[in-house]
Order: sequence, then structure tokens, then C-alpha cells
Amino acid sequence: MTDKLNLIETIAKDDKFSTFSRLLGSAEANAVFSGGGDFTVFAPTNDAFGKMPDAKMTELLKDENQLKLKNLLSYHILPGKVMAADVAGLKTTKTVTGEPVTITDMNGIKVNGAGLQARNIEATNGVIHAIDTVLAPPAAAAANKPLL
Repeated sequence: MTDKLNLIETIAKDDKFSTFSRLLGSAEANAVFSGGGDFTVFAPTNDAFGKMPDAKMTELLKDENQLKLKNLLSYHILPGKVMAADVAGLKTTKTVTGEPVTITDMNGIKVNGAGLQARNIEATNGVIHAIDTVLAPPAAAAANKPLL
């Protein structure tokens, strides 16, 4: 028997991810994890969401924009489990949306310029790395196209 929780539960129990957790649930982005397999989540902290303009957050939370919100949140998830030591070696990789993220390792590991903070938070179905900025998907991913 393991003491580890799954990704959704692990994110939900960590106060620094409360905004990300709430948004995952409201946009039904949690469904990404239902297909099985392992995932890597670049989870923006509450401070990261605090950097977003209030108008942008309000817009994303509107009912008619739930698909956009789901795509935005899904852009923070990679298929497969990638520990921090291996993240830097990826250079670029695709998220579950099919859109790429760029990874650099100069003055710390960065994903699309967002710095990795807490690393290697393990769950039964993957790993979570906290990031200090919400990732902005390319325009194609932000369009209202279904993910699943």
C-alpha cells in the first residue's frame, strides 16, 4: 500500500496550488488524467496566477470560455513522468495539447521562461513541478478546439 496520492489529490492538498486545483476542477481539465499513464504537471503557484491581470482571469472564468481555460491548463501537462533532473535535457517537448514548450537551463530550469520552484512532488500517476508563471499556449492552442 502506498501513501502517495494521485496528481489531482496531490495538487488539491497543497495550499500553494489552490487556484490551479480549483481551475482544473471547474474546467474539467482533470479529465486529462483519466486516460491512464503517467504525467508531468508544471503547476503554477497561487503567486503565478496573481501575476495575471484580473481582467484576464475574469475572462477565463466565464462559462463560455471554459474550453479556453481547459486548453490553458492542459498546456501545463506533459505525457509521461519527467523528473527535474531530466527536464532540462528535453529542450523542447510537447504537452498533452500537442503544443510545444521550450525548456532552458540557464540560471535555473525554465519552461517557456517560467522558473521551476518546488520540484519532483511525486504522485501515483506522475510528478509535479511548481512554476512561478502561468504558461501561455501558442495561439493555436488557445483557440476553442477540443482537446479530448
